[in-house]
Amino acid sequence: MKLFSGNSNLPLARAIAERPATPARDSWPAGLSEREGQVLQLAARGLTLKEIGRDLGLSVHTARHHLEHVYEKIGVSTRAGAALFAAEHGLLT
Repeated sequence: MKLFSGNSNLPLARAIAERPATPARDSWPAGLSEREGQVLQLAARGLTLKEIGRDLGLSVHTARHHLEHVYEKIGVSTRAGAALFAAEHGLLT
């Protein structure tokens, strides 16, 4: 399967690996760090921990660790709660 990129055809896996994970922000709600905010955005979009780790260059363990900190900081215990928080704070753009 080929995917069109800005300058050439790339295999899908390479195109995914080369895309920027999430844009940088000046500030994140609830005292989230830049990395925690990125993990929240990806988790709220339905990515697995493996996919989050791949997109951000992290191990699955580290992605899980960040997501656990996100849950603590925003006061939720599920991905659904995290996704709702992300939507309410305009993080799903």
